[in-house]
Amino acid sequence: MAEESDQGEKTEEPTQRKLEKAREEGQFLRSQDTSIAVLLISVAAILYFFGSTAGDRYIDLMHGALEFDESVISSPESILVAFSELSLESLIVISPILGVTLLLAVLTAYLIGGIGFSFKSFMPKSSKLNPITGLGRMFGSRGLIELIKSVAKLTLIASVITAIIYSVYDRVFFLNLLSPKLAIESGLDILILGILLVTLTLLCISAIDLPYQVITFRNKLKMTRKELKDEFKETEGRPEVRARIRERQRQVAMNQMMHAISEADVVVTNPNHFAVAIAYEPGGEKAPIVLAKGTDFIATTIKVKASENVVPIFESPYLARALYFTTDLRNEIPVPLYQAVAQVIAYVYQLAEIRKDGSKPVKPKVEVPETMRFNEFGNLEIRA
Repeated sequence: MAEESDQGEKTEEPTQRKLEKAREEGQFLRSQDTSIAVLLISVAAILYFFGSTAGDRYIDLMHGALEFDESVISSPESILVAFSELSLESLIVISPILGVTLLLAVLTAYLIGGIGFSFKSFMPKSSKLNPITGLGRMFGSRGLIELIKSVAKLTLIASVITAIIYSVYDRVFFLNLLSPKLAIESGLDILILGILLVTLTLLCISAIDLPYQVITFRNKLKMTRKELKDEFKETEGRPEVRARIRERQRQVAMNQMMHAISEADVVVTNPNHFAVAIAYEPGGEKAPIVLAKGTDFIATTIKVKASENVVPIFESPYLARALYFTTDLRNEIPVPLYQAVAQVIAYVYQLAEIRKDGSKPVKPKVEVPETMRFNEFGNLEIRA
C-alpha cells in the first residue's frame, strides 16, 4: 500500500522530456500581472516621449474630419474615401504604441516562460467539456486562490485609482477652459501619472505572482515514480529492444576492430587464449597503441585476420596478458611495457629485412615487469 501511495504522489521533478511535451501541448509559464505591468510601462513611456506630437496630429485630423465642402452633396461616396484616409492616418499616429506594445508583449512572454505555437491546444478535450471537472476547477483550491488574488488586485488598484482621481480632479475639471493644445498636454500628463502609479501597483503584485506562478507551474508538471518509470521505458525502449541494440553495437565495434587489424604492426598472443594487435608510427610522438584485443574465440579470429593481412604474430604470454588487462582499444600502452613492446617491434622490423642468405633474426626474450604480470583471470601473480 505504501508503494502504491508513493507512485500515486507527484513528488519527482519533471524531466526534460516532460517539459518538452508540455510545450508541445501549449503549456507555458505565464504571469498576467507581470505582462500587464510591462505593457503599461511601455504605454506610459511612449505617451511621455511621443504624446505631445501625437496629440497635435490628432487635433489636425479632427479639424480635417469636421470640415466639409459642397462636393459632399454632389458625391456622397467621397465620405467613404475621407473616412478611409482618416482611419489610415489615425493608425499611423498610434502605430508606435501598437508596435512597442506588441514587441514587449512577445518579449515578456519569451523571458518568463518561452513562446511557441501548438495545434494541440486548439483541439477539444473531454475534460474541458466535463461539467464536473469544470466545477472542480472553479471551487477547488486553485480557484479559491485565484479568487482571493483577483479581489486583492481589484481592491488595491481601485484604491490607487481613487487616490489619483482625488488628487487631480481639480485639474481635470479645468481642462475645458484651456486651449486644445494645453488641454491635451495637461491631460496626457495626468494620464501618464495615473498609468505609472497603477503600473507600480501591478509591479508589486507581480513580484508576488511571478514566483507563485513558477512554483505552481513546476508542481503541475511534477511526476509520480510510475510516470518516471514509464517515461524511461518509452524513451529507452523495452529490455529486449535495448538488448538487441547493444548486440548490434557490439557487432559494429567488432567489425571495426577486425578491420583495424590490417593497420597493425604485430599481434602479440598467449598463444591460444589472448591476442592483442599493436600499431606503432616510427618517428611519431605517441607510444604504440592497441588496435584490437580479445580472448578465446575473438583471439583466434584476430590471429586469422592477422594472417590474412600478413601481420606478424609474436608469442609472449605475459606481454599479451599485460597488454590485454591494462590497455583499452585505441589507447597508448602503459610506460612499464615500453621496453618489452619496443623489443617486439624491433624484431618485427628486422623480419621485414630478411638477410640475403635467408637467415632470420634471433627472437628476443621479452621481459615483462613483475608489476605487470597477470594470470589468465586478470589477477597479478604474487611471488614469494
